[in-house]
Amino acid sequence: MNPQTNLTRRVLTGLVLASLLSACGLAAGDPTATPLPEDDALFNPVISATGIVVPARWTTLSVGSSGHIGQLPVEVGDRVEQGDLLLALDGQEALAASLAAAELEVVSAQQALDSLVESADLARALAEQELANARDALHDAEYMHRVRQQGNRASTDTIDAAEARLVLAEDEVDEAKSVYDSLSGRSEDNPVRAQALRNLANARADRDSAKRALNWYTGSPTDIEQAQLEADVAVAEARVAEGERTLARMQSGPDQRQLEAAEARLANAQAQAAAARAALAETELRAPFAGTVAELMVREQEWVMPGVPVMVFGDLAQMQIETTDLNEIDAARVNPGDTVAIIFDALPDLSLSGTVTQVSPKASTGGGVNYTAIIQVEELPATVRWGMTAFVDVEVAP
Repeated sequence: MNPQTNLTRRVLTGLVLASLLSACGLAAGDPTATPLPEDDALFNPVISATGIVVPARWTTLSVGSSGHIGQLPVEVGDRVEQGDLLLALDGQEALAASLAAAELEVVSAQQALDSLVESADLARALAEQELANARDALHDAEYMHRVRQQGNRASTDTIDAAEARLVLAEDEVDEAKSVYDSLSGRSEDNPVRAQALRNLANARADRDSAKRALNWYTGSPTDIEQAQLEADVAVAEARVAEGERTLARMQSGPDQRQLEAAEARLANAQAQAAAARAALAETELRAPFAGTVAELMVREQEWVMPGVPVMVFGDLAQMQIETTDLNEIDAARVNPGDTVAIIFDALPDLSLSGTVTQVSPKASTGGGVNYTAIIQVEELPATVRWGMTAFVDVEVAP
C-alpha cells in the first residue's frame, strides 16, 4: 500500500458518507438543504508522509591521518563494543615509541617537581633547627661577655668568701713556714723536716689559688680576652641574622626560579605526551559506541586520506523512522506525542504503530521546504532494515 492508495480510500469514504447523508435528508421531506458536517466531526485528520528507517545513532567514520591501512579487523555486519578497533594504519610502532618516551618524560618531570617541593620542606626544617642553634649560641656568647666584665664576675658574698679564704690560706702559710723554720737545723733527709716542707708547699699552693680566684672575681678581662668575647658575640649575632634570612626564604616554599623551571618542564612533557597520543589516535579508528558496521568503503593496504569516509557505523538495536517529505504546512500541525500508523513498501503485510518524538526546528536541505519528523517505533521487527522506505499516517489534532 502506498500514500496514493490511502488518499483514494479516504476520498471514496467521504463521498459515500456524503451521499448517504444527502439521501436521508431528502427522504425526510425536508425542503431546506442541510450543510454537510465538517470532516473533523467524522474522523481525526491524518497527515501522510514518506520516511526512511535509520538507527537512532549512526555516523560516517574517517581517519585523521593519511597512510596505508595495516589492520582492518571488521567486516560489514560485525557488531562491536565501544572502543573496539575498527581500522589501523601502518607505522603505529614508531608513534607508540614516541608516546612511551613522552610519557616517561612526564613521570621524570613530575618526580623532579615533587623532589624539589619535598627537599624544600626538609631544607625549611633544617633552617629552623640552624636558627634555633644560632640563637642558643648567641645567648651563651652574650652571657659569657656579660659575666666576665668587671663587677659582674661574682656576687658580694662570693667575693667576701674568696677574701676570707685568702686570709685563712695566708695564715696556714705562716704557720707551715714557722714549723718548717724550726726544723731547718735537721738534715734534708729527715722525715719530719720533709713533711714540714711538704705542708708549706701545699699551704702556699692553696694561698696562690685563693689569690687568683679573688683577683679574677674582682678584676677585668685583658684586652685580648675582651676582644675575643666581643668577637664571639658578633659571630653569634651574624649567625642568627643569616638563619633568619634563610628561614624567611624557605617559608614560601622552593626557590621560585627552580619551581617555575620544574613546572614548565612538566607542562612541556605533558603537552608532548598529549601530542604523541593524538598522533597515534589519528592512525586508528575505534568504535564511538556499541554498534554494527553497516558499510565499508576501503580495503586492507588501501591508501586513505584524512577526512575521507571509510565506514558507516550505527547502533541497529535502536532504530527509528525519519520523514523525508513532510512539507511546511503539514509540519506545522505535527507535534511530539502524535500517534503514527506505519507500513513498509518492502513488507506489505507489516503494520506498526509509533509516536512522534521530535520535529526538526529547521527545514531540511534539498528541493522544497520539508521538515524531518522523528518517529519512535514500538518493537520494530528484525526484518525492518536500515534504509527501508516507510509510509506514515500521523494522527493530528482536529
